[in-house]
Amino acid sequence: MRRFLTILLLTIACLTMAAPSQAIVTDLSNKRIEIRYSFDGADLILFGAVGATAINTLYDKYDVVIVVRGPETPTIVRRKERVGGIWVNADNIRFPAAPGYYAVAATRPLEEIASPIAFASYGIGFKNLPLVADSGRGLMRPPPEFRDALFRLRSGEGLYRQEIDPVSIVDEGLFRTDVHLPANVPIGEFLVETFVFQKGSMKARHRISLHVDKEGFERAAYSFAHEMPFLYGLTAVFVALGAGWLAGIMGRK
Repeated sequence: MRRFLTILLLTIACLTMAAPSQAIVTDLSNKRIEIRYSFDGADLILFGAVGATAINTLYDKYDVVIVVRGPETPTIVRRKERVGGIWVNADNIRFPAAPGYYAVAATRPLEEIASPIAFASYGIGFKNLPLVADSGRGLMRPPPEFRDALFRLRSGEGLYRQEIDPVSIVDEGLFRTDVHLPANVPIGEFLVETFVFQKGSMKARHRISLHVDKEGFERAAYSFAHEMPFLYGLTAVFVALGAGWLAGIMGRK
């Protein structure tokens, strides 16, 4: 793996030098993830090189921030209250479109790289995501406690990773980081953005895509369930009845 990574980094460095108009170049060790029955997560390598910018990578200090954002999905966050010694659901907020996966990696803690205003202008960091909430009375800015609850829930599922994975400067202008996708990662198109900061200012950015999809039987079952939900439900009932009938026969024997 180390030799493979070295070859990739050297290749991307050569590409950067060959294309001086490109300020930064990035790539992934795998741009398509196939989910099958044995899928238990995936670990990818994101690598890149800082090229033709005003930054002298030999003498000028710079920082790299990488944001991986998955497809947006509707999510409901409920607040529980204790009534008579029993925890029950109280208020709830629906997020019509929240990232199903969100990860931020950086060479240093974000507060040491740039100001919150700089990160807010580029939507870097969970607190800077332009989320809206639907309380049943129209769209609104989500209350901070519900936004924080969404972050805690998704973090507990391994779907939100903010400043957990570091970005390593490998050599002159070369950097890398690991992208961890859990087994419950949503399917769809992922956006991978890389930012280069220096002295609190953004100097360059680059975008690439990552595709996660089901394959084989899982893909067929997923398509069947979403394209023909009524027939899928009937099939599930008949399969359950058949399994129960077969179990009864085997039990009598």
